[in-house]
Amino acid sequence: MANTYVTDLRHYLDDSEDLADLPGPALNLAMTLTSIVAWATDHEPEDVLPTNVWCWRRPARKRCRGELIAELQRGSSEIFWHCPMCGVNGVIRGWEHSLWDRRHSPD
Repeated sequence: MANTYVTDLRHYLDDSEDLADLPGPALNLAMTLTSIVAWATDHEPEDVLPTNVWCWRRPARKRCRGELIAELQRGSSEIFWHCPMCGVNGVIRGWEHSLWDRRHSPD
């Protein structure tokens, strides 16, 4: 059965939005999640496309070869993502106005 991650990105950040003080595994997960946020907010809402972020899971001790798929729904503050190969999935909240939020401000 696949894992589901419900993440509030603010839990990984200090006041300066620094990830460097996290222990190794938490830092790796935070870097993956922030990459998903950067990708999803750099594309049109409701684009459901591969993100160029690779799955980190190791089902049966073998690296998953899946490329994560993410979607930011129009008018939503949640980014949904999943791996089509192993089924790991999740939702990211609390990413708005972070360093990885690439949405363009209306002029």
